Amino acid sequence: MKSIFVTGTDTGVGKTAVSCGLAAYLSLRKGCDVGVMKPFESGNVASGQEMAGDAWALKAASGSPDDIRDINPYNFKAPLAPQAAAMLEEANIDIARVTSVYAKLCDRHDVVIIEGAGGILVPIREGYFYSDLMAEWQAPVIIVSRLTLGTINHTLLSCHYLRSIGVTVAGVILNDMLGEKDIASRTNPGMLEKYLTVPLLGIFPHVPDLFAGGIDRERLAGIFEKHIKCDIFRQ
Repeated sequence: MKSIFVTGTDTGVGKTAVSCGLAAYLSLRKGCDVGVMKPFESGNVASGQEMAGDAWALKAASGSPDDIRDINPYNFKAPLAPQAAAMLEEANIDIARVTSVYAKLCDRHDVVIIEGAGGILVPIREGYFYSDLMAEWQAPVIIVSRLTLGTINHTLLSCHYLRSIGVTVAGVILNDMLGEKDIASRTNPGMLEKYLTVPLLGIFPHVPDLFAGGIDRERLAGIFEKHIKCDIFRQ
């Protein structure tokens, strides 16, 4: 894989934790030169060179030396979908510019991990959604889903829609963000395996202090390697 697009069934499902784990695993365990990209980020505006937000976390986890402006071409103040956030700031989102940055990162690195925002039908600009970006870039997609109640519907819908528009879904990772031990969390993995037509790659565990005190690349790589089926990431 030259690039991997990490999306989610919703906002707040743990895309950043999974993306950082994957970046650390590929760089430290597989010896890859890993590039990362958060094309659009909202609600996490850094002050000067202060490390804040998903893009900075990806940069630290991957060890990428790239300029944060390439990793994150568009950063908006309001925690909204890119189209809505851009409208508030009277900004114009140029898809060609973002695609040019993406192509440059792909040329520079062995693999590029792209983290989306929200789900696949979050609008980026008028009539253009994250799913359109995935289709345009033709990067295999990993879907991150909650482990809890409701995930079966959201996960199957996301997989079905992406495949219907010609996007390759490499697999699904369930994220045990809340550490719940309810019956839905116990039975959801088995139910999804019955109906998914793509691999269920594993369950990213509940780690409350994962980012406490900064990014620990070794720890991230170890968690990812232990809990996620990594065969699909072999070069």
